Amino acid sequence: MASEARNGAPCCGPAVGEHWQMPSKEGKLLTGLVVNNSMAGRRVEFVPQKGNQVCWYGCGPTVYDASHMGHARTYVTFDVIRRIMSDYLNYDVTMCMNITDIDDKIIKRSIEQGVDFLTLARHWEKEFFNDMAALNVRLPTVVTRVSEYIPEVLSLIQRIEKNGYAYESQGSVYFDTQSFRNSDKHIYGRMEPSSVSDESRVLEGEGELGVTSSEKRHPCDFALWKKAKEGEPSWDSPWGKGRPGWHIECSAMADSVLPFPLDIHSGGIDLRFPHHDNELAQSEAAADRPQWVNYFLHSGHLHIHGAKMSKSLKNFITIKECLSRFTARQIRLLCLMNRWDSFMNYSPDGETMQQAIDVDRAFDNFFALAKAKLRDASPPSDYSQKWSADEFALNASLRTAKEQVHAAILDNFSTPEAVVALQHLMSATNSYLNQKSGGEVKAPLVKEVAKYIFHMLKIFGVVEDDEEDLMYARAQGSTAAAAEATDGLVHCLGAFRETVRTTATQGMKEANQEIKRAAPSQKGTSADGDAAANGGGDVLQSLCAKMRTLLQACDDVRDKKLTDLGVLLQDRPDGTFVFKRVSKEELQRACELKEEEERKRRLQREEQQKAAAALQAKKERERQVPPADYFRVLQADLYADFDEQGVPLTLKSGEPVSKTQRQKMLKQIEKHQKVFEQWRASQEKQA
Repeated sequence: MASEARNGAPCCGPAVGEHWQMPSKEGKLLTGLVVNNSMAGRRVEFVPQKGNQVCWYGCGPTVYDASHMGHARTYVTFDVIRRIMSDYLNYDVTMCMNITDIDDKIIKRSIEQGVDFLTLARHWEKEFFNDMAALNVRLPTVVTRVSEYIPEVLSLIQRIEKNGYAYESQGSVYFDTQSFRNSDKHIYGRMEPSSVSDESRVLEGEGELGVTSSEKRHPCDFALWKKAKEGEPSWDSPWGKGRPGWHIECSAMADSVLPFPLDIHSGGIDLRFPHHDNELAQSEAAADRPQWVNYFLHSGHLHIHGAKMSKSLKNFITIKECLSRFTARQIRLLCLMNRWDSFMNYSPDGETMQQAIDVDRAFDNFFALAKAKLRDASPPSDYSQKWSADEFALNASLRTAKEQVHAAILDNFSTPEAVVALQHLMSATNSYLNQKSGGEVKAPLVKEVAKYIFHMLKIFGVVEDDEEDLMYARAQGSTAAAAEATDGLVHCLGAFRETVRTTATQGMKEANQEIKRAAPSQKGTSADGDAAANGGGDVLQSLCAKMRTLLQACDDVRDKKLTDLGVLLQDRPDGTFVFKRVSKEELQRACELKEEEERKRRLQREEQQKAAAALQAKKERERQVPPADYFRVLQADLYADFDEQGVPLTLKSGEPVSKTQRQKMLKQIEKHQKVFEQWRASQEKQA
């Protein structure tokens, strides 16, 4: 049968999206959201199946190894979309995510390590959720494990078989793709029809321990139930001992928790075929109804240094490795700065990650500045509240940013455009704050801007859910109340330090100026006068030393004492300061960054010193050249013949030196004559 099928008609279907139907809009929450829907093959308006409710199934991990940056890309991306839908667009989202704990890779790895397959799976499942928590990814509403849904898997297979879309062969059960295709109700390969006749892609979906194709009626058919093999886990079934196929697992778990049809099904683009197309076929075959999913969302690939991440390419990076170098905020910002449905390039030491770090730092500094200005601002009752052109301009920037962010979100969750709009608003606010003193700042307007930016960053998951009051970066273990209680003390200490620092700096500057003024007047004085002058100079030098001690103490407060307490204080060029609470990890990264910047500055100074020394050595060598040898030695590559004064007669090309050129050369020799005589005089003096 199988050989006959291979010579028969191909199993590809109609064009993508040809038979997709948009849900009825009547009685639904319509926000104007447009999404890239793989079921439709294009961007279409999002319409929930029921009211404002959104039933969402997301493909979870196969837990046999450490979670990697590909997982981070997928789950952070869909966490952002979920947060937007629930927290910004006010949809009531129920999300179900599976854990694949029965799979060929898990079985193979458990045999290699000599451990029970569920013991292995539970270990890596725990590690996965730890990684997701570290990335601030919300838990799904429902978590389903394959091992806990075997009865539901068997029930679903029986329904498919009863409807005539499955057959038993040698103890395994296969999905009958040809029977499904020949039905006037269904379409096989809805999202990627060009791949369904690709036997290598089909076999890819059967797993490393898959069955032989000789058991199938058609090459496109795939296993719903796999006959038990020695050493593999198995369960009783109407067809004998066995275990579920990969694709049926998701269909069974989604069917058990969520209604038909699903509003959203999500996963990485690499799952679109065969996994998701086969899921669609199974679920629609079991219900004998079309369109099991209304909106299929596929996140783009992750590239490492421009190449798709792969263990074979040795560019496999775990989430823990990434978090050892970068913060969860920076990783999320990287995802936000890339379109969710396009590929994302991750370059740890390159431009992409540096951009995310720069944006993170910009937001961090913005909130530190805003809080400092709001803290210093006088009460509204103490000064005029009438807006000037500056306030009207800032308010216009706020209105524009809100419009741009909203439009970007509705346009297929275009977070890169939303982040840019927030950056522009942040820049406009920074400009306003930097040109205003505390009394001139219109605090209510500034707070409105800061709260909006903070609100959007919380919606995107950049700021954690429990963060309050513009706390972009909270020290570990602190609470809003405790943090607020220490702000006044830190600000008081910072203000006192600033007074000491400014006074000491100015005092040392004035003392140094006095020392310089006194130095020339000491030359013609008597012995008694010299003693008095020197005594005055010693006093000033002593004062300078004490002021340097004060300045060092100010630096120690900033760089050591406060950082030990989880406070990062930064001096600003205008003589003011800002501070923020930070975690130990962030402090360590800040110190490492500071050390790296200092190392670069030191190397730059050393290079400059080397260049200056080389130039000085060259000049010293030139000073020692007798005037008659000036052109012979220093410009020998330009000239051929010279007269008795050492003035060139001809160029290397044989062309004679012109009278004008000769006059210039004589002046050069005359000038060098003075330099040479100065050098000779210095030598005689030393002798």
